Amino acid sequence: MIADGLAARHFTLQSQLPADVTAVSMAAIDAFLRNLLVTDGTVSRSLEAQTLRPVVVEPVEQSETLPPDAVAAHLALEEDEACMRRRVVMRVGAPGPSVWAESFLVPGRAPIEFLRALRSNQRGIGGTIEQLKLESWRELLWFGLASPPSWPEPTTTRRTLRRAYLVAIERNPSMLIVEDFALSEAEGLYSLEGCEDGGGVA
Repeated sequence: MIADGLAARHFTLQSQLPADVTAVSMAAIDAFLRNLLVTDGTVSRSLEAQTLRPVVVEPVEQSETLPPDAVAAHLALEEDEACMRRRVVMRVGAPGPSVWAESFLVPGRAPIEFLRALRSNQRGIGGTIEQLKLESWRELLWFGLASPPSWPEPTTTRRTLRRAYLVAIERNPSMLIVEDFALSEAEGLYSLEGCEDGGGVA
């Protein structure tokens, strides 16, 4: 099936989903959301371009933490080596979150200018990379169905489409990012909640 081949071609660890993520075919995802799923650019920019709605990136938390074992392995961290965890939500013309993003960043593998700019950039990690014209490489790891994160507040969303990818800077794995897209379902097809028509108002 073309959809399965597409997933295998773009996601390097699609056959190794975490226990709390359920496999889903790309054929069950609408075109708008499929495009977001495989993009390796800035999600907020893609959302604005496709919905013609304002996208607000809202920082929730930034702190030093010991990452989960799977994250530490992807980032090639030593045992008990800490990293920075950053959480943001994106709201697309509505009060509720449309996207949750949890990032694990190794500060010593990113330029100090990047870390400083990240504090004030309203477009998040992707926007900061673009702002500084920082050379980086992304590897899409996997995607599937999941439950929405419990932060920053309770949500009425019942299911999300979750993906994970690595960002390498100077060939060193520097960030692992996990994004959840709020889902709605109609006639067996998943769409981004609130954007079922894939567009907005011009």
